[in-house]
Amino acid sequence: MSRKFLSLLVCTTVLLISGLAIADGGSPSPADDPRLIEFRFNPVRRAQVALWIEREGTTPTFRTLMLTEAVARRGIGNRPGASQMNSGFRWPYGRREGVLPVWANRRAASGALTFPRVIFRDRTSEGAASQAPAGHFPPTAGYRDNPDEYFCLSFRQALTNEERRREALDAVSCASTFNSDKGRYITTDDVNASYSEPQQTGPTTGTMWPLSGSSLYPPRRDVDCPASNCGNHPDVANYASDALGAMPEIDMVSRATLADHEQSILFTVPQEWPDGDYVAFLEVNVEGDYTDHEVGGEHPIPDYPTPQLPAASWDSWAVSTGYPYRGQPSVVYAIPFSLDHSGTFTARAPRYMGSIDGHDDASLHEIQAGDIVDDPVMAPGSGADRLRADTTGTRFRVRVQRTEVFGECTTDDDCDAPATCINLDCVASFCSGNQPPDAMQNLDVEPVTDEKHSHQWGHLSFSVPYEELGIQRYEARVSTSPITDEASFIAAVPANAAAIDSVELVIPTGGNTGDTVAVDFGGLMPETRYYVGIRAIDVCNEPGPIATATLETTAIHFTTVSPCFVATAAYGSPLAAQIGALRRFRDRHLMNNAPGRALVSAYYAVGPSMANAIREHDSLRVATRVVLTPIVKFLAWLDAPDDSEQ
Repeated sequence: MSRKFLSLLVCTTVLLISGLAIADGGSPSPADDPRLIEFRFNPVRRAQVALWIEREGTTPTFRTLMLTEAVARRGIGNRPGASQMNSGFRWPYGRREGVLPVWANRRAASGALTFPRVIFRDRTSEGAASQAPAGHFPPTAGYRDNPDEYFCLSFRQALTNEERRREALDAVSCASTFNSDKGRYITTDDVNASYSEPQQTGPTTGTMWPLSGSSLYPPRRDVDCPASNCGNHPDVANYASDALGAMPEIDMVSRATLADHEQSILFTVPQEWPDGDYVAFLEVNVEGDYTDHEVGGEHPIPDYPTPQLPAASWDSWAVSTGYPYRGQPSVVYAIPFSLDHSGTFTARAPRYMGSIDGHDDASLHEIQAGDIVDDPVMAPGSGADRLRADTTGTRFRVRVQRTEVFGECTTDDDCDAPATCINLDCVASFCSGNQPPDAMQNLDVEPVTDEKHSHQWGHLSFSVPYEELGIQRYEARVSTSPITDEASFIAAVPANAAAIDSVELVIPTGGNTGDTVAVDFGGLMPETRYYVGIRAIDVCNEPGPIATATLETTAIHFTTVSPCFVATAAYGSPLAAQIGALRRFRDRHLMNNAPGRALVSAYYAVGPSMANAIREHDSLRVATRVVLTPIVKFLAWLDAPDDSEQ
């Protein structure tokens, strides 16, 4: 007889002895009647997602259940830079207040605390994307731009063709170290002085939008270096603690960007929540979601070009780099459901939409015909199809599970599965007496054997623990601080897959007890000690014990391929289009003759030291680009008839 069955039998016996009279139609006590909600959906790649529950009435409820990492940890909704500023691969600046605006506004409207607003450290307004502060070089008060472990500034030109815009997101442009301005909090004096951001409000009009002192979004929480050591403004050291102060559950609900496959999110309903009617909301957004596809045959969804107005409010980097990311706004799926009984509730299409700028979204805006693309065939992954439909056409599913009684019985044959006959009643007993998974065994973590990635990827393996009802998922987290208990585990970062994109690590849950599971994970920095924690979570949403291990990443094993040292330092990436023109000139016109090869060899001898000097000084990088720009244009023109390598 299994321990699960014994536990269930004991629980049932206690239930009957205590006189809770299931046969008389009474409900089990909250402690013995677990209520579990499962949410299922399949997001597209790079979707930002918020999942929450609301209840109106005498006991109003607002509970965030999940928030993807770019918002929850990277702070893309509350950081330096104007909200209309262009975007790109790991773009560092520009407040994306339209990323999940319905969640953000409704959370604030429920009475939750907002967050201090982050602005550039030393600017007159928020329209500059360059590192050199407008009118202040070097920066005042001893603060300085300093290395950013995640964000970088793309040097790709702003593009107008839709296909190339989307390709810009996939171009890795973080090859060289990027020094970013981590910003500071806006002050009362700033607000009183109408500190503003530029906004282009029409093809020929623009305005300056005064900023308030608070934000609906948390600031970034991934800056570990104290302000005293890094030269950040002192406010930066408070970003993480202030975010936790305003939203204490933020670590618990943070998830890495979701992988493009069906998600199953479990939520155990708190005992204090009364039965009754609730609404589950799922907001989904993807930047750059523009399309020429017509909606209902009426009109194409517009996109918004790179802002240029008000005049002189945007610097040259803001208008010449990145891509205009604003397309279709966020969509919100909403499913009313009841906790009174078990049941499944579904939605086939989104019901509400956010706004592009994220303002005034506490009131739900119903989607009207022509507002949002919904055509999985002609516009896959766009608009409503940011959640993939299953074979029944369902995109969002909510399943409530609880212990219930389904009539009288004599034997189990009298009851429809999954109910069984207990004391002459058909009882569907859900997770009563459940035991969590056993402790995980044989956990091992080490850098991957591939030297090209051993500085940023790790290899994790373990043995499948015992769990009678089944493992729903594994939760793995990574930290540079020791993981010693539940609190330090939750404070660690959800593990990412071993990939260029920051996307969740998916650990397969198949296999029998004792089988070995092995996966690679990423998002690591070179020559750093990491603490890795992992635990199993069963189908009743019960977590098992946390197992921990450590690894130290290696140094970067550089591979030099056809270097253009100085140009790479100046433009920030060996993939920049300008460097391609220089590289083609070298390969086609210098390397095929002796004098040219001698010139290249001489450059290789002095190039690295020159590049190091340029890379460390913003003014030298700007000056080098000024010198190289006419040369690059001439070389691009020279090779234009035979430009097949681009």
